[in-house]
Amino acid sequence: MAVQRVTPNSPPHFKRFYVCFDSLKKGWKEGCRPILGLDGCFLKGPFKSELLSAVGRDANNQMYPVAWAIVEVECTDSWAWFLNLLAADLNLEDGFGFTIISDQQKGLEIAINDVLPRVEHRNCARHVFANWIGRKKAKSYEFDF
Repeated sequence: MAVQRVTPNSPPHFKRFYVCFDSLKKGWKEGCRPILGLDGCFLKGPFKSELLSAVGRDANNQMYPVAWAIVEVECTDSWAWFLNLLAADLNLEDGFGFTIISDQQKGLEIAINDVLPRVEHRNCARHVFANWIGRKKAKSYEFDF
């Protein structure tokens, strides 16, 4: 957990919180595919923040939670912080032999390239399609064959 102080004498101020239980870490290493899905979402309520998560796929193609974090805002710095901790916990080294799937999160691509330069990074097809449809809703398309 990371805390900050507004001034040197002020009480600690919550910044970030990371969770990766040992049993989930071992389970992912021993029984899951070398694929991680990364995503972020808003946490609403009195304390606005973001939830970052890493999810694997097990042998039955079921989602397998690996790690999550609460951060102040979704940006390159918070994604890099999360990925550094995740890479250390899972022994990902430079990412060779692993795949990350994500939608187009703010700052995530830069953080992935910095922390795991040899990882295979792919965008989720469902998110790419949904974003494309959302931008093109009002327009009609004709295809020439």
